Amino acid sequence: MSEAIPLIPRVKLDAEGNLAKFIDHARNDLTSFGANLNFDTDWWDVTDYYSKKGHRNSKQGTITIHFSQRLKEGGAPFCDQVKGFAKAYIRSNLGNRASASFTFAITAFRALNEAIQQLDVQSLVDCDASVFNKAAEFIRAKTDVGDNESAGYMLAKIARYLDEKGMVYAPLHNWHYPRIRKATGGRVGPEFEQRRQQKMPDPAALDGLAQAFHLAAEPRDVLITSVAAILCSAPERINEVMVLPENCEVEQDGKDGRKYLGLRWAGSKGAADHIKWILPGMTDVVREALARIRRITEPAREMARWYEQNPEKLFLPPELEHLRDQDIMVLDKVWQIVNLAPNKRAVRSWMQKAGIPFIYIPFQHPIQGEIQIKAARFADIERHIVNTLPPGFPIYDEGRDLKYSEALLVIPGGLFGNRSDGDGSRCMFEVVKYHHIGCALGQNKLSGSTTVFQRVGIDAEGKLGMRSHQFRHWLNTLAQGANLSQVDIAKWSGRASVHQNVAYDHVSSEEIVTKLREAVGDHAKAIGPLAEIPKNLPVSRVEFATMAVPTAHVTLYGFCIHDFTSTPCEMFRKCLDCREHVCIKGIPDKTQRVRQALEETKQMLVRAQQAVVEEVYGAEDWVATNQAAVNRMEQLLAILTDPTVADGAVVQLSATNTYSLSEGALLDRMHLEGSGTPTLPGAAPRKALR
Repeated sequence: MSEAIPLIPRVKLDAEGNLAKFIDHARNDLTSFGANLNFDTDWWDVTDYYSKKGHRNSKQGTITIHFSQRLKEGGAPFCDQVKGFAKAYIRSNLGNRASASFTFAITAFRALNEAIQQLDVQSLVDCDASVFNKAAEFIRAKTDVGDNESAGYMLAKIARYLDEKGMVYAPLHNWHYPRIRKATGGRVGPEFEQRRQQKMPDPAALDGLAQAFHLAAEPRDVLITSVAAILCSAPERINEVMVLPENCEVEQDGKDGRKYLGLRWAGSKGAADHIKWILPGMTDVVREALARIRRITEPAREMARWYEQNPEKLFLPPELEHLRDQDIMVLDKVWQIVNLAPNKRAVRSWMQKAGIPFIYIPFQHPIQGEIQIKAARFADIERHIVNTLPPGFPIYDEGRDLKYSEALLVIPGGLFGNRSDGDGSRCMFEVVKYHHIGCALGQNKLSGSTTVFQRVGIDAEGKLGMRSHQFRHWLNTLAQGANLSQVDIAKWSGRASVHQNVAYDHVSSEEIVTKLREAVGDHAKAIGPLAEIPKNLPVSRVEFATMAVPTAHVTLYGFCIHDFTSTPCEMFRKCLDCREHVCIKGIPDKTQRVRQALEETKQMLVRAQQAVVEEVYGAEDWVATNQAAVNRMEQLLAILTDPTVADGAVVQLSATNTYSLSEGALLDRMHLEGSGTPTLPGAAPRKALR
């Protein structure tokens, strides 16, 4: 019996050829991540590549790309079907982008790797929509809601790229990541409280930070608490603090005759560089924090200035300058230069790790006689230390042409290590890294790192801790609660769009209710019925405000103050027709929804008017209803966009022609019985029943 010969479609053979050529081109011809990149390893260290480009993340630690599953899932390398293409795609498409760009690509490839293995797909060219659907399921199951959108978007880009370049057999140009509904971001319930606690700093930790700022004595503790004080003065990202120039202060005379302090901040995530003005209450704290930082970091800038002028010579402080004339130094002199612990074992260990050869010199011992002791050549010490200058020196941040000698947060090398004293190296500098601040503030305390709170003696049990980004959430929430306009909050935070403010708004429902109650009866804070209080109240103003605003929950356009413990919503969520709905001026997304609702209602009014022309039965009622709605929304929108109305003002809708189910039933009953009035108190006249 003759052997069966499998028939392979020409399209599939072409796809396999295109895939092989693409991988070979990326391996041999491209130079992204360096011409000497070892393409075939399962992880790439690309720190030097980004350092040469002046990328700030390369100054804060190593930058690596791992073509494997996460460690908690075993850390197995990608399968052969995915590995080569993943490397080629990242090198060809993401090599010239920021280091964070490949994070979501790796997440997408991990999901695709799992899908291929689970479905037993033999080659990448065999991937079709079902494989990518399975990969999308893995992304949704193993990433947060916010992250899976980005990883899913990257997965869709990979699918389209495979299709466009002819590297798959089945068409994928129409495949899209199936988006899931994001969390509504409500302000009540355990989910909100958990999210608020994760994003906001612990009040006890904030109090402890204030104490630590005054108690800190060691240079590294002083530095950390001073950086934290700056973060408390403005809602900035930690990477923006890292690139503050040494001369970051700006002073300006205000119209009130007072001097105001500002800092020059480097923008990120699409925002431009800007000057951020410090609140008067924090001015003295920020000045003191900057003065403390400069005292600690000035020796490092002095070293950087020296190496700019003498790139091949070792910097020595004045008290050690005499060692430059010594060709050979005993180990006692070596530890003075590198500021190690006064222990020969520590010096020997350092020299062995550095690859510095020992030499032996004769020494007359009082008991043992002539012996050979270990020493080192000054030239070898000098060569090694000079070679540890950071990549890209003297430029610290290429985008802003900022030198190490001009940066605020450069420190003597080893300031956060185990030197003989707390001043760090006397001959080499480094920059403050993210983990220096993060570990000191306690974000890694579960791993055993000692926090600044423990070091100053106010947290023996290690309970206090926070993350640097929590300061940004905290200050934004304070600004939201203080009725600062959304434009001002975005500018204060250095954002490119006001729509990004909502992710940093953690004002609780209790705080919103309190704010609404404070506006009751106050014409400066409220517009509409809430601004009026009946005369001769039998209860106090506070009790009346509690009854007028029993609760509040978020709606598309503002807040509903209906008491759901008494009745459910009888308006079928027609919030803009409800007298128990309030709007807050200055919330851009909600104002935009009011504007959108107005446009939609205007379109319905036009259709209703056309129906009247066509003599459609009942069209007159729709014209009246939509016209009233348009008038009401135009008035509301005029208030919400009026520059003379302060942001934070509470706007309540006045009487409308729309009634709830119970109100309508009551009026119908009154009309049929011929008793009472045809309207309810505070409501506009209602058309009689036909």
